Amino acid sequence: MQKAILKKMHSIFNDPIDYLISLNGIEYKLNDYIGKHMTIEWQKKVVCHCGKEFSKFYRASFCYKCYWNSPLASQSIFKPELCTAHLEIEERDLEFEKKLQLADHYVYLANSSGLKVGITRATQVPTRWIDQGASQAIILALVPNRRFSGDIEVALKEYVKDKTNWRKMLSSEPDQLNLKEIKKDLITKVPIEYQKYIHTDDSITNISFPVIKYPLKIKSLKLEKTNLIEGTINGIKGQYIFLDNDRVFNVRSHEGFIVNIDFN
Repeated sequence: MQKAILKKMHSIFNDPIDYLISLNGIEYKLNDYIGKHMTIEWQKKVVCHCGKEFSKFYRASFCYKCYWNSPLASQSIFKPELCTAHLEIEERDLEFEKKLQLADHYVYLANSSGLKVGITRATQVPTRWIDQGASQAIILALVPNRRFSGDIEVALKEYVKDKTNWRKMLSSEPDQLNLKEIKKDLITKVPIEYQKYIHTDDSITNISFPVIKYPLKIKSLKLEKTNLIEGTINGIKGQYIFLDNDRVFNVRSHEGFIVNIDFN
C-alpha cells in the first residue's frame, strides 16, 4: 500500500487504449493489472487545487474559497458560451482566461452512449474523447477561441445531445454510427457566421478500451460513502475502473482524495 493523492488517469492512444495512473510521481500502466486485485482506502482528507488539505471539498473538487474565486471554477469553464476573454472582458482573472480561452478549439461529434456534440482544446484530441468513453469521433469545426466553439455547440444542442449517459456508456460498446453523414447534415445547422470554420477533414477516430467484462447492473462506488474499495479489475473505460460484482469507480471524480492504494 502506498499513500498518494488521486489524479485522473492519463491515456496513450493505442488499440486498446493504454491507461496510466500517477502515484507520487511514478506512472503505473493499469492495463497490466486487469484481472488483478485493487485496494483503495480513503484517509478522510482531500487536497484542493490551491494545495490546501481539507476534510472534504465544498463543491466540484474545490474548497469554498477556490470555488468562488478561482478562474478554474468560473462559469465559463462549465459554459464556454459565456467566455469573454476575446473581448478583453475579465471574469475572474483575465490573463489566465486569455491563456485558456484564446486558443484553437475543436467542435466535435462523438459516439459514447450514442451521438453527442462537444468541444475541446485542439491539444486535447484524442484525450477528451477517451476520457468520455467514446468509441468514435469526428471533428466538425476548428475555431480560434473557446467562445466560438461554445456558440456552435449551443446551436447544435437543439439537434444533438451534449451529455454522455454514463450508465449507458459503461454498459457496453455503442452501435457504430455513420459520423460522416451525420456531420454533413449538422453542418447546415451551424450559424452562418461560423461556417468558415467547418473542418473539411472527415477522418473518423475509432477507439477501443481494455475491458474483459462489462457490468450488467452498474453500482457506482464513492469514497465518501465507503472509504474502503477493493476488488478485481475487469477493465477501464473513460475515467472509470470496472471492478467485479458490476461495480465501477470514477477516478476523475475523486481527484484530490488522499488514499492508500495497492494493485496486486
